[in-house]
Amino acid sequence: MKSLIKFVLTSVLLVSLLVACTKQNVIDTGVSKAHFDGTIMQYLRQDDYNWKLTVQMIERAGLTDLFEGKLSDHKNITFLGFTSYTVLQYLYANKMDSVNQLSVTFCKETLLKHIVKRKILKEDVPFRARQYLIYAAEQPANKYLTMHTEGGAEIRAYLEHSDFAGVPDAGPVSMFLYSMTGNTFIPLASPNIQPNNGVVHSLGYNYILNNL
Repeated sequence: MKSLIKFVLTSVLLVSLLVACTKQNVIDTGVSKAHFDGTIMQYLRQDDYNWKLTVQMIERAGLTDLFEGKLSDHKNITFLGFTSYTVLQYLYANKMDSVNQLSVTFCKETLLKHIVKRKILKEDVPFRARQYLIYAAEQPANKYLTMHTEGGAEIRAYLEHSDFAGVPDAGPVSMFLYSMTGNTFIPLASPNIQPNNGVVHSLGYNYILNNL
């Protein structure tokens, strides 16, 4: 089993490197779908390739109702969605074979670190003041959106224009995440995936579990 995990990790890593962008480690995982007619849990369950192990962690943590939108105080959530590949990386690094070897407490605490108790879309996020780094004290508070996750992480979300054909700010607008608690950029792959009970911002395959 461990050799199989190692093979899968190596194979996916090669694919990830081929599609990686240099700007702030954004990776196109191809999992984006603007709207999904169903709950977040249903969205994750219909794509085993990207989310199978994530789903297993949700079920092991006893958080299925949260992702189904069945909790009265969490009707809509934002999920910073780490993929199965991230879970595989963690299992392999810790010499484990399956999600069942992770404790229920670990699964719950990890997932809550990636959940915000409201729906935050890309359109809700402001543009960073370019003259300051996102984590600089001089960065105006109205130039980023602060997300406090249910697990205690503080994350700054912001937008940036890109250049196109030599024309400044003429290219696509990208969304970025920076963890103030982890002092690190969080690789974002596909933002704004919208099931009926919130939004999933899919993290890149190179995201390290709990690195926020």
